[in-house]
Amino acid sequence: FEAYLAKQANLVDETNVEMLHDEAELSMGESIFISKCTPCHGQFGEGNSIGPNLTDDYWLNGGGIKNVFKTIKYGVPEKGMISWKSQLRAADMHRVASYILTLKGTNPPNQKEPQGDIWTEESEEGEAIGMK
Repeated sequence: FEAYLAKQANLVDETNVEMLHDEAELSMGESIFISKCTPCHGQFGEGNSIGPNLTDDYWLNGGGIKNVFKTIKYGVPEKGMISWKSQLRAADMHRVASYILTLKGTNPPNQKEPQGDIWTEESEEGEAIGMK
C-alpha cells in the first residue's frame, strides 16, 4: 500500500498539484528547501543577490501552488534558476512547493525588496479559467 501511495504521489504535476498541509510532508519539504534552495533564496526564503524573496506577496513567475511547482520543475534558466525535474521526484517538488507557500508573511530578517507582481488566490482562479 505504501509503495502504491508513493507511486501516486509521483504522478503529481503542475496541472493537478494541490497544497499539502500535513506537517510531516511540509517538514520533508523544508529539509529539501534547506539543502537545495537556500544558496539562492536564503535560509528563511528572504532572497539574496540571486533569488527572490519567497515570503512576500510578490512573485516573478506567479504564486500559488501550481505556478510554484511549475517554476521548481522547469526552472527559469534566463534568471539563473535551474530545472529540478531531473534531480527531484515529483512528490519532492510537491513538498518543496507547499513548504515555500508556508513562508508567506513570515517576515524574516534581511528580506530582499519585492520583485514581480502581487499574487492572490483570486489571481490563480482567474488564470485557471482563462481570465488572466
